[in-house]
Amino acid sequence: MAIETQVQRRQTLQNVAYAVLCLALALWGWYDYEIKIPAKQAAFDEYVAAEKTKSELENLAKAAGLSDAEKEQFRVANDVLNRYKDEKPAEPAAYDRPVQLWLYIVGCGVLGVPWFVWAQWQISRRRYRLDDDGTFHAPEGTFSREQIVGIDLTTWMSKAIAWVEVEGGRRIQLDDYKYRFTEDIVGVLAQRFYPGEWTSDARPIGDPKSRDTKKALAEQGDAGDGGVATTASANSAGGKSSRGAEAADDASGGDGNDGGGSGGGDGSSD
Repeated sequence: MAIETQVQRRQTLQNVAYAVLCLALALWGWYDYEIKIPAKQAAFDEYVAAEKTKSELENLAKAAGLSDAEKEQFRVANDVLNRYKDEKPAEPAAYDRPVQLWLYIVGCGVLGVPWFVWAQWQISRRRYRLDDDGTFHAPEGTFSREQIVGIDLTTWMSKAIAWVEVEGGRRIQLDDYKYRFTEDIVGVLAQRFYPGEWTSDARPIGDPKSRDTKKALAEQGDAGDGGVATTASANSAGGKSSRGAEAADDASGGDGNDGGGSGGGDGSSD
């Protein structure tokens, strides 16, 4: 049966999660850039203007008095200052809006979201298949069994990456982190080029994590349980036979003793 890879579920979840996170950060950046920071700037400007107006009118009142219009201005300024008496508004930093624009809106939204969507689309388009006759299909092309000259497992156990080597010096990467069933393809090729060294799921022979090792241990366990059960059954049967023989001997011995006693009685009476 042909072996064909599929995108690992964790890889899909990772790309989707990053895309959603980038979108959320972009929306957050847009809110700060367009609404929150301008509102903070407006509050700060209003407070500074009210403070300046009050100070100027106070000085004017000491010098020449205030007109009705100036008194109204003073009242309005004083109301503004009273509104912020618990917490004076702070001026946003000069870098606040540029950070929201370039880091979050552009970096996460304009670039980040499309990047992870594209990455998921790209990885979904790639397929690797190994047919029963040894033909290997990859995005780089289709290669017959004879065209496959080896497999490089140098980084397989450490990084889950193997390289299929084909004629002409070309190398095709197989990444188990990104694609399911990669270990089955690697296992078949590893057993072909390194017989007796690798299991069917591309682990060194005897590796306790290998499904081959687990299967062998399970079969040994089943065989052991069967042997124990057979021995126990035989012992049970032997025990029953022994107890039956003992019961028969007891019955036979009892009859003889009874007979001898009866015979002796008869002789005595005569």
